[in-house]
Amino acid sequence: MNRLENTKSDVKISDITSSATHTHTIDTVGFSQASIDVAFEPVAAAGTNSAVAHVLTLQHGDTTGSFSAVTGFVAGTDYTLPTPSNTNDTNVVRFNVNLEGKRRYLRLNVTPRTDQAVATSARLAVSENGVEDATTANVKAFVNG
Repeated sequence: MNRLENTKSDVKISDITSSATHTHTIDTVGFSQASIDVAFEPVAAAGTNSAVAHVLTLQHGDTTGSFSAVTGFVAGTDYTLPTPSNTNDTNVVRFNVNLEGKRRYLRLNVTPRTDQAVATSARLAVSENGVEDATTANVKAFVNG
């Protein structure tokens, strides 16, 4: 069995201004691990010492209305955001999250430094119930090989 077959995807893409926040709420029920990529469109910050975002934080909550920060996943406190040197840089930050002890919902808050597209992609793994088709994988096509 391909272990990647038993995963669920959750993706959000936004065009965001530097003063706005991209939020992405992920329901993790039934899964024990998550890998979340936050991708910023290529932008050069060379000479400005500017990171790709003002804010990049992972939070968790029991409902979709109340969240608190997940320790270890707060930019500027727990880790340093990358500063791209040129427009060819891949500006992706990955969070690998053990969901044990975390609340049901995860939420990403992303405020980019400049007006740009932001995409967040979560892959939930180690399902209690199994992922058997495109519907349970939360994708339009489910191709295995």
